[in-house]
Amino acid sequence: MPRPSLQDLIRRRRQGAFVGRERELDLFARNLDGAPSDPTHRFLFHVHGVGGVGKSTLVRQWERLAVGRGALTAYVDDSVHSVPEVMAVVAEQFARQGRPLKALEKRLEAHRRRVHEALAASGADAGGGDGDAEGASAVSSAVVRAGLVGVGMVPGVGAFAPVVDGERLARGADRFAASLSARFRDQDDVRLVLDPLPALSPVLLAELGRVAEEVPWTALFFDTYENTAPFLDAWLRDLTTTDRYGQAPGNLVLTLAGRNRPDRSLWGGQTDLIAHLALEPLTENETGRLLDARGIHDEGARRAVWEGSAGLPVLVTTLADHPGDTVLAGATAVDRFLGRDAPPEQREAALACALPRTLDEDVCAAATEEPGDPAALFATLTALPFVAGREGAPRYHDVVRAPMLHLRRTTAPARWRAAHLRLAALHERRYEEMGGAGGRDEADPARLHARLEAAYHRLCAHPATALPELLAEGAAAARLGAAPARRWARTLADAGRDNGDAATRGWGADCLAVLDEDDGAKGRARLAGLLVDRPGLGEQARAEALHARAALHREAGALAKALADYDRLDALRPGDWRTAMERAVAHRQTGAYAAALAHLDEAEARLAATEAEPDTPSLARLTRERGETRRHLGQFEEAVTLLGQALGLAPGDPGTLVSRASAHLSLGRPELAVDDLDQALGARPDHFWALLKRARAHDSLGDREAALADLARAAELAQDPALVIGERAEIHRRAGEHTAAVAAFGEAIAADPGYLWAYGGRAMAHHALGDTTAAVADLRHALSGKPDYLWARLRLAEIHHEQGACEAEFAEYDEAVAATGGRLARPYVLRAQARAAHGEHQPALQDFDQALRIEPGDERVRELAEEWARTHVAASAGETTTPEPAAEAPDATSWRRSDSSWGHGGTSAGW
Repeated sequence: MPRPSLQDLIRRRRQGAFVGRERELDLFARNLDGAPSDPTHRFLFHVHGVGGVGKSTLVRQWERLAVGRGALTAYVDDSVHSVPEVMAVVAEQFARQGRPLKALEKRLEAHRRRVHEALAASGADAGGGDGDAEGASAVSSAVVRAGLVGVGMVPGVGAFAPVVDGERLARGADRFAASLSARFRDQDDVRLVLDPLPALSPVLLAELGRVAEEVPWTALFFDTYENTAPFLDAWLRDLTTTDRYGQAPGNLVLTLAGRNRPDRSLWGGQTDLIAHLALEPLTENETGRLLDARGIHDEGARRAVWEGSAGLPVLVTTLADHPGDTVLAGATAVDRFLGRDAPPEQREAALACALPRTLDEDVCAAATEEPGDPAALFATLTALPFVAGREGAPRYHDVVRAPMLHLRRTTAPARWRAAHLRLAALHERRYEEMGGAGGRDEADPARLHARLEAAYHRLCAHPATALPELLAEGAAAARLGAAPARRWARTLADAGRDNGDAATRGWGADCLAVLDEDDGAKGRARLAGLLVDRPGLGEQARAEALHARAALHREAGALAKALADYDRLDALRPGDWRTAMERAVAHRQTGAYAAALAHLDEAEARLAATEAEPDTPSLARLTRERGETRRHLGQFEEAVTLLGQALGLAPGDPGTLVSRASAHLSLGRPELAVDDLDQALGARPDHFWALLKRARAHDSLGDREAALADLARAAELAQDPALVIGERAEIHRRAGEHTAAVAAFGEAIAADPGYLWAYGGRAMAHHALGDTTAAVADLRHALSGKPDYLWARLRLAEIHHEQGACEAEFAEYDEAVAATGGRLARPYVLRAQARAAHGEHQPALQDFDQALRIEPGDERVRELAEEWARTHVAASAGETTTPEPAAEAPDATSWRRSDSSWGHGGTSAGW
């Protein structure tokens, strides 16, 4: 039999010393000894109580009971900051127990890759540098940076990590439909990055259901729930009590342990399914039994422990280890925790190591500045009863740490500052060793931890100078997403709690309060508003906060508020080129392309006036945005030229190459698209969009084998069944294999019922097969989920046109105009064509005039208007034949059936 490890011996000793809580232990054990179908069975245990009352210890005892009954278990605490991180922790712990959740792990890896790609694409918005044009074209200034989830912190912009409210994200994503960008037609790709719960949760439930067949129970324990409830509570409720994400296994038992009572609005109606336990301090009898187990029989010492601990188990345990100290009248809480008779060096080390939020050997050495063995010091500290932590992150219990911090800060302020500065320097060195400002934190938790801890310690040492620095990072954190903002605010709040500075404490409390109320786009806009409107930030930081709030207003659909912020930016920093550029992107996102181009012109003029020789990254960004706008307009030749110029300024940029490839595809030049995409994939082999677009290009060239190979590679990267199946279905449709396309689109819809692009593709296949009823039904379904889905609306009008149903056709065009708010030229042009075809020439000309007012620079609109004007003049003069169109005039039906401009083409989710 193998010799037990030191950790095993410690666990056994602590389990043997556990006393009390018999009722709670019995309740949990009986629940596992019964059957899930038993009417008395509870699927959720909610434990709440004050800090130090023993919630974590009870949870671990419950976990031990579950393991003893063959349960598969996972323990999650507040070291996670988003739902995807929770899933990753569960998957990791299940794998260690021999039950890997491989499908979930692959899906989480896809999420991480997509987030990394989106962040790379949008990085230029926050820092003014390069980004991925394919990712930034419609999302960079609003959604990508507003909702990245679980990735870390970008150097210079602040802390972040993720979770995004699905409903709010859906509203934000809908507003990007107006851009009609071929690049963003795959809304699944956007959702996986910005609203990961609908994509990841069904996979989690499916995997839990699979492993649940192999074990009697599956038990998930969520400790320190007061810190994770803001992003976990609603999700766990939906996961277990609704069918939103699928079916949870019947032998799943959840435990939520935190300081707060359960939210009645979420859990109030589940009293027959949930066991609510308010954990109270130990009784005097239970405290006595614990002291018996520790061999403390002196009545004076026992009375002192009881009086000094108030029954809080963490204090009972600590005081029991030092019974001699507790009888001293007037002993402070710190003295009781450490022991008055402890050697001075041990007491000093324990006090010094209370300063860091988490411990390791180097941190202990920096905190104490001791010349001795840091490994021995670390081992001594982590053996203390009030030091706990799992997964390699030991830390002091809050109940013990708080008085220690107060003692050190008030009695030794110079040593307090010096130690915090040493700790800040340690974490800053670590950050530099991991790449510093030249790298990214999104995929490296160690980098993120180093950056956050350095900020915390600077704030504790010198709040007056460090507070403005951390506040300056808040705008970027708000823009990056809910969890990034929350992590930034938590660092601020922790420092304010510990450093005694009222300003820091007030900022932290107010920022967390805003996020607790609403951490979606609107709430984070309010957070940025605090930074804008309150004193404390310099001009540069205030400008960044305005930029962030404007971006969040755009995501939330509050365009008027965004434009008002840009007006304030112009007043604050007159002539700033970035303000004009972001205003242009805002207009482009709503389909106001003429305004977007005008503001890009303004941005270019401002940049030229500001700098004698504008820097290359800025010029590349402006040129790329101009090319993106032309591509969104359907002016693909101009887009190719401009994107080529951008590549001249930023050679080999993968995002710009992918964007130019999209334009080549729209122009029917798949061979040139393949060249660009090969180059992009050479630089970034995991560029998901490049693989999808190259698959489309290969298919256009007749190389189905290469197209399917690219889709297979994309599936390995993304593990998105609906997306890849939809792309394969589109290959069938383009090949005229409409029966196979209908079946494949059906599979994609089964994989993701919210995949509206697949409904549009299946509608086209149904229509090609002559099944108009099924086609209309699919289009109607797509429109029920997205009323401003312009492509689906115009396809319905086309079907009505074919059927000769004029009134129904005009009604769809009217709906298209209304749904897009009169911002887009295309609905007017198509309605004008339909009216002219029915002899309604004057209304047709009015629609053409309106289209030209919206897009005065669009030659396609002008040429069509001129052609129909000639037709109208000829008809008015009594000519019996329609004049021949001008040689340069476009096909009058080209916009009605175009796949490449405003049709169903591009990559999936083509809205």
